[in-house]
Amino acid sequence: MQVSITTTKTILASVISTTLLSGCYWDDPEKAAKHVSNKIDRKAVVEHLSELEGRASVTSDGNSTTRAAGTDGYKYSLEYIIETMQDHNYDVSVQEFDFRAWEELAGTSLNVAGSELVGVRTAAEGQEADFAAMSYSGNSNGSISATAAFITPDFRFDAADYDSTDGCEASDFDGLDVQGKVAVIQRGGCSFDAKVVNAQNAGAKGVIVFNQGNSEGRTSVVNGTLGSDSTATIPAFGARFDLGKQWYDASQAGEVNVVLNINVQDEMVVTQNIIAETKGGDENQIVMLGAHLDSVPEGPGINDNGSGTAGLLEYAVTLAELKAPVKNKVRFAWWAAEEAGLVGSEYYTNELFGPLYNQAQQEILAQFELEDPSQFTPEQLEMVEARYNELNKIKLYLNFDMIGSPNYVFGVMDGDLSDTKDSPDNAYTGDFTPPYGTSHIESKFNNFFDNKKEGTVPQALSKRSDYAGFADWGVAFGGLFTGAEKVKSAQEADLFGGEIDVAYDVCYHKACDDLNNISQKALFVNTQSLAYVTTFYAFSQPIFPEQQAEPAALVRSFSADAEPVDKLRIGEKLKAADSVSDHDHFHGDFDQDRK
Repeated sequence: MQVSITTTKTILASVISTTLLSGCYWDDPEKAAKHVSNKIDRKAVVEHLSELEGRASVTSDGNSTTRAAGTDGYKYSLEYIIETMQDHNYDVSVQEFDFRAWEELAGTSLNVAGSELVGVRTAAEGQEADFAAMSYSGNSNGSISATAAFITPDFRFDAADYDSTDGCEASDFDGLDVQGKVAVIQRGGCSFDAKVVNAQNAGAKGVIVFNQGNSEGRTSVVNGTLGSDSTATIPAFGARFDLGKQWYDASQAGEVNVVLNINVQDEMVVTQNIIAETKGGDENQIVMLGAHLDSVPEGPGINDNGSGTAGLLEYAVTLAELKAPVKNKVRFAWWAAEEAGLVGSEYYTNELFGPLYNQAQQEILAQFELEDPSQFTPEQLEMVEARYNELNKIKLYLNFDMIGSPNYVFGVMDGDLSDTKDSPDNAYTGDFTPPYGTSHIESKFNNFFDNKKEGTVPQALSKRSDYAGFADWGVAFGGLFTGAEKVKSAQEADLFGGEIDVAYDVCYHKACDDLNNISQKALFVNTQSLAYVTTFYAFSQPIFPEQQAEPAALVRSFSADAEPVDKLRIGEKLKAADSVSDHDHFHGDFDQDRK
């Protein structure tokens, strides 16, 4: 049979095309990861940030703009993400849930010992603030004037018996005259909410939590949240360490008077998470990544967390435009109400994983003809965990919260706790072992930065961001973080440049967190990094290189009647660590300023 030259050329072109498509990048997870990462467009990531800033709505006091959950700014941001993802052929859904929207209105003031203090919201540019209202603080209903009552502060930071749990127990208030006074409490050891509620139960009319003072990162204004599930109804403020110490010293000689005022709006609204995923890929092997979409009420949140939002979005656009034939389904999430205490991601994980875990329990109960989970032997509990892992199709979760800080470090979650096990920022104390695969995720992020000849800083697992819900439900996790209000060390400045003893993000949780508050280099490199790692796992089968010998035990509470169970919050069980105020926003069971 004779073949024409034209036919031969057509066949050859077809072979070359097929080779390029199937053999060049997509048959090798490492090559696919590098290819997609290299296609990230630096300018496009910044353009997403510009869109987000433009969609922020004016705050009630008219002094700034915001994209906080429950505001028009959040709604407009949501619409932008949905439209962009739909335009790029993703399956997009919205998950609605009730949310307690809290906003500080104009007129907040705090006067201690006759000195009118400067609030975070009213501080002039370059001026150091003295205090901040804690989100979910109660109303003062007019001006409150009262005496300060110090609880159990401890300034002996190097003492062997140093106590970092001021106000964490109801017993801390025993024998103290707190009734009708403003409780002044040192940060540390438990959530802000626990301190405030304990003070409220002891009869306090208000609370000021001053920073701990035990390290450079624990001296500035405490800018935290009580969390949307708080039962506190009294005013709550955070303050600098040096002021708290000054007030305490003055109290040794006589009374310290406090005059405070705060007016808040506190209501239930409906807000939404966005969930989007590729049409292709193995539905039984889901690679998931997420970022919170909301800002704090005080500002537009362009670093916190427009940066993570934009990074995810540009990766999704790039993946779609390359028509990447992912082997595992990739699922994206933009979380609502993270700034209120991880509300959106906690809602998602509890709604999804709780029924799966309950199903696994029921199946093992039936298999052994048992009546309730309290009868499980250790071996049967392992069978429950193994069955749960089979039912759960999400095999890993990657989190990106603040990835463009102006005075940045390249922070990578310490997946094996090899560097941060003893860090005060580590929320997973005791014998906790991260879920299988978490260490491998850390290694892939570090591989990327090694290839870029960039250093990294291991980040403690503080549970202050949206990975916490996944970790608690036994899902492997990892992520990036460029720093919040803690200050950069000389060693870090040697690695990354920038200013020593200056916060990673001087506009953290402030109105000035806008487009001028971004390191475009950090944003671009981290977006490349998230694209590299996510794509690697999207093309890896199996997802992790080794098989899990034994399922990692989940931290669970078993109900006697085998009804669906909630995860047991590690922070409620273990009070040994409290989170830092670096944004790993944040939140969770410890100091819920989240980052």
